Amino acid sequence: MRIKCVLGAWAAIQLGLLFLSGCYGSSSAPNSNPVSGLKKRVLLTNQEAGTMTILDGQRDTVSTHAVAIPGPGKMLTAGGITLVQETTTNRVTIYDNTTEQVTFTAPTSNTPFDIALSPDGKTAWAAVRNPGFVQAIDTATGNVLASIPVPNAVRLVMSPQGTRLLAFADNPQSLSPPDSFFLINTANVSNSTTPTPITESPGDQPFTAVFNGSDDQVFILNCGAECGGVNPAGSTTAAAPSVAVADLSVPSVGQRIAVAGATAVLLNGTNLFVAGTPVVPPAGFACPAVPGSCGTLQTVNTSSLTASAPVAITDGLHGPMVLTSNNQLYIGAANCTTQPAGPNLARGCLSIVDTGSSAASFPSESSFRQNFDVTALQPISGRNIIYVVQAGELDFFDINTGAVSTTITPVDVVGKAVDVLQIDP
Repeated sequence: MRIKCVLGAWAAIQLGLLFLSGCYGSSSAPNSNPVSGLKKRVLLTNQEAGTMTILDGQRDTVSTHAVAIPGPGKMLTAGGITLVQETTTNRVTIYDNTTEQVTFTAPTSNTPFDIALSPDGKTAWAAVRNPGFVQAIDTATGNVLASIPVPNAVRLVMSPQGTRLLAFADNPQSLSPPDSFFLINTANVSNSTTPTPITESPGDQPFTAVFNGSDDQVFILNCGAECGGVNPAGSTTAAAPSVAVADLSVPSVGQRIAVAGATAVLLNGTNLFVAGTPVVPPAGFACPAVPGSCGTLQTVNTSSLTASAPVAITDGLHGPMVLTSNNQLYIGAANCTTQPAGPNLARGCLSIVDTGSSAASFPSESSFRQNFDVTALQPISGRNIIYVVQAGELDFFDINTGAVSTTITPVDVVGKAVDVLQIDP
């Protein structure tokens, strides 16, 4: 949910994913004996080429180690394995980080819309919108452990200790009961496991969530009008986006904090960063730094449960969000409004916000790229580099300048890059 060179013969042999020099998520435990011999490995999925390859996270180069995976998308890693969503087939891939080989391709009822992974890496989960299941998979065998009915399941959020899984539906206002999300207790799941619907107010449209350190308290993002939410019949106002505090030990939803938009979230200490694109801009809000339509970033204090004034960022459907070691917040979006930024340059869907000053910047990129969607962000540990997947390409950003590094040789993705994930410390 991110310019090509002519392929050389060697690149073609590598299933179209390997790169030509000069062209334009969490980490697992250390790998004691990787086959590639690399100490800081980064995985990159190429949806069009149907491959997942290993990059050297110390030298920012592409290795010759790649595996074939049909339409690979999102990746998660824990417990020495990496779980890969397949976007063109009815299955997920389980990859062994030590042997650097696919161990299982586990079948799902239909194409998985999202995946989750237990903190120990032993259980994989897949949201299968059609026919409406959340499926649990044993990563040691590739066997499906349970198919739990959840209507229109499209997004999953795993708790820190792995005892609870939240499932969010496509257009939850259409559910029965409407405006619900679903709680799955992950212990001893089977086909008879029944998820618990947690119902919010009309028009809330619960979209995603983030846990507040424990498996009990969670912050729910309600996108409201941003995702088509409407208030009950007779109301003249659209449903307002909000962040709701939920206690899953009850379970119940308590206080709501009003925000301008809410589709992406990141928790850092007591700061809850919330991004979205308002349908109706807040009173007094302007976006002079971002001409035309814009999105918002707000910081919710998790102690006082108050939200800061909104900061203007790019619009679109916000997704990946990471905080770098120098407190720069990178926020990606899809389907944003682009703006010219110079000869053959355009402002894309990436925003960078300094969390100290709240100043926002908007890096430009080639206007010849096919789109400007940002689908993945991966800071590289111990370095001032972050890997950014945008417009299906991979860019190496220097976090000190907030721009593409001038000292790293760029690479060209032959196909469409979707996700990037560091699997070593």
